[in-house]
Amino acid sequence: MIPIALYGAIDSELERFYLELPALVDNAYEDKKYQKTLFSISGNDMVEHLKKADAWANEDPFVWPEEIAIEVDMTLQTIKYPDVGLLEHLLTLENIDCIRVSTWMHFATNVYPIYTKLACEGLGKLGLKTPFKPNDIASYGLYVERIEGLKIHAPAAGMPEIGLPRARILQLGLERFE
Repeated sequence: MIPIALYGAIDSELERFYLELPALVDNAYEDKKYQKTLFSISGNDMVEHLKKADAWANEDPFVWPEEIAIEVDMTLQTIKYPDVGLLEHLLTLENIDCIRVSTWMHFATNVYPIYTKLACEGLGKLGLKTPFKPNDIASYGLYVERIEGLKIHAPAAGMPEIGLPRARILQLGLERFE
C-alpha cells in the first residue's frame, strides 16, 4: 500500500527511481567529509553538533547569546521526527533558513533529510510536486513527509546498504535522478 505522502506519484517513475537508486548513490560512501562529520557527532551537546554541521555545509559560524543557544538546544532536543513545526521559530534567527535547519537536523538525528532544490525537483519527476521555499517551514515539512514516504514504500532491493542514513541516500538519489 502506498503511503499518503506518495499519493499522486507516477507509478512507473517511482519504480524506475527505486531500480536506479543503487546506481545513483553507488559513490555516496566516498564522500569522506560527510562521513567524518556524520560519525563525529555524539553525545548531547546540540550546539556543538550544529557547529559541525555548519562547518560541513561551509556556513559562517553562528554567534548567539547564551539564552538563544539554550533555546535552540532545547528546541532541537524536543522535536520528534518527522515533525518540523517546532523549528519554525528558528527561522527568525539571522541567516537561518530551512536549508540550514535541515542540515542541523540531519546531522543531529540522522533521520531528517537535507532540504535541497535538486531533491525537490527529483520528487517532481516522480509526480510529487514539492516546492522548494527555503524560508517556509511548511514546504520543508512536506519534503520530510515525501522522503519518509519513499523510505516506507521502498522495496528491499531499492535501498542500498551502504552504511549511510536512508534520508541521505534518498536525497542524493533524488538529486541525481534523470
